[in-house]
Amino acid sequence: MSPPESLPASGIIVVGPTACGKSQLGIALARAVNGEIVSCDSVLVYRGFDIGSAKPSPMERAGVPHHLIDVADWSDDYDTGTWAQDAKRIVGDICARGQVPIIVGGTGLYLRAFLGEGFHTDLQRDDAFRASMADVSNADLHQRLIALDPERAAEIHANDRYRTLRALELLHVFGRPLRERPAATSNPTSPGADIAWFRIMLEPARDVLHARIAARTSAMLAQGFVEEVRGLLAAGCPVSAKPMQAIGYRQIAEFLTGEAPAEELENRIRAATRQYAKRQCTWFRNADFALRLTDAPDPQAISQAFVEFVRTLPSRKS
Repeated sequence: MSPPESLPASGIIVVGPTACGKSQLGIALARAVNGEIVSCDSVLVYRGFDIGSAKPSPMERAGVPHHLIDVADWSDDYDTGTWAQDAKRIVGDICARGQVPIIVGGTGLYLRAFLGEGFHTDLQRDDAFRASMADVSNADLHQRLIALDPERAAEIHANDRYRTLRALELLHVFGRPLRERPAATSNPTSPGADIAWFRIMLEPARDVLHARIAARTSAMLAQGFVEEVRGLLAAGCPVSAKPMQAIGYRQIAEFLTGEAPAEELENRIRAATRQYAKRQCTWFRNADFALRLTDAPDPQAISQAFVEFVRTLPSRKS
């Protein structure tokens, strides 16, 4: 099933909280509408971060092209703007091949940057400031942020050097917290502006989602999640690395470095994942979606709804 070729370039966006089934739906839709997956996940971009990111296996990806997975090393400065520009290029290539781009993921900041919705476009770096903080400990950086912006500090783990330093850098650049600066409400030149997007939000009932989170956490640990993190640390990836601050990775790193007891590990990962899922739902709550699904999605019905959506778009000018 494919949208009519005479109509404008169009694609599908599938978002939702972690463990809601986005990847499975995205793959099913790709097979139904001749689509290609563009991952919108800030951990899937990193090589070696596989189990804890729920990275689709080679078997799951078979027959469906996947993009923006395993494109960076933990030491790379891969940020939101980089992802948005990479996604722009890849989505353009997919459309040029006559396929349907399907953006799948739960990293709301990535998606906002790509769509140009409520995103700050002038978040420059200050390399001199970063260099001046090179020898400051994680604890001292976090204390500085608490003093300057306690609200933002409360959102960032004390050992998350990357986000703490970025928050301090932006305070240094702009002289005030980022939330006090108005963001663009729309940007007609944003990377995703030339595509008509059929947007889908998956949001299972809380008890269903929590059960899925519990089951997935247990499965990840059984698959060797602890060994994966141990191997990354042994290979030189520091606890302060950006992807090592992701849910699960941070808790396991704290366990392996003696900061947390083994018997609390699984419950700590589950609790952190539930909190993250809640933040994701809040992030997407006010966005405009063609479909909001609380029950198990029907890929065939959704793909048909997408085709009907595309038929309502104005035809291309000859």
